[in-house]
Amino acid sequence: MANNIWRYITGTLRFFLLDFGVSQLLRVFQTKRGDTLEVRLPNIPDTLKIRPTKADVLVLWQTFGLNQCVLKHVSSPQLIVDAGANIGCTALFFAKTYPNAAIVAVEPDVQNAELARRNCRTYPNVRIVEGAVWNQAKMLEIENPDGESWAFRMRERSIDETSEGIRGYTIDELSNGASIDILKVDIEGGEKQLFQYDTHWLERVQTMLVEVHGKECRSAVVQASQQEGFRALPPQGEYVVYAR
Repeated sequence: MANNIWRYITGTLRFFLLDFGVSQLLRVFQTKRGDTLEVRLPNIPDTLKIRPTKADVLVLWQTFGLNQCVLKHVSSPQLIVDAGANIGCTALFFAKTYPNAAIVAVEPDVQNAELARRNCRTYPNVRIVEGAVWNQAKMLEIENPDGESWAFRMRERSIDETSEGIRGYTIDELSNGASIDILKVDIEGGEKQLFQYDTHWLERVQTMLVEVHGKECRSAVVQASQQEGFRALPPQGEYVVYAR
C-alpha cells in the first residue's frame, strides 16, 4: 500500500513538472474547447494529439505518468486486446513496450477512435476497431453521450430503433479465437455484462487489467476470474490485475 502511494505521488510530480511539463499544461488551458493540440512526451518520438480537456490530460497521466499498464511478469506477448481504448494511449504504450505484439484496440466513440488512429499511426501492429466490447455481437448505443470522453457507458439498442448504432464485438471476434496474452478492460460498467454471461473466452486469456465500476461489476469480475483459475496481483493504479 505504501509503495503504491509513493509511486502515485512521485509519478504525478514527475509527469506534470517534467514529462508533460507546466508549459504544455498552460497550452491546454489556453486552447479553445472543441480544438485539438499536439503535445510531446519523453521517449515517444511522435507528437500526440489531444483535446484541451481534463479527461485527455488525465488519460496521459495515468498511462505515462503512473505507468498503470506496466506488467513485470509479462515478457513477450503475441496478442493484446485493449477494450476501451479512448484516445489510444494504452495501445501506444503497449506498442512501444511490446513491438512484436499484435494489438487490437476497441473504442466506441467516433472522436476518441479518430484520435486513437492518429496517435497510433506509426505503429502498424496496432489495429483500431471502432465499436464496443460486449458479451454478444449486438448493436449498442452510448447511454450517456454528454458524459466525459473517458466515461461513456454502453447499452443495447431497442429493437424499434432505426439508426445504425455502434457495433458490439465479442472477445472471440476480436481475438479470432487466439490466445490473448493481455486483456485490458476499461468499459465503464460494461464489465458486468462481459464477465457475468458466457465467459468461455476467459480460458484463452493469460493476464487481465480490469477497471471495475461498482460492487456488481466487481462481483462479476471476481467470480469469473476465480472460476477460471486466475490469481489476483497487486493493483496497478485503477486497474485490478489478474494472471494465470
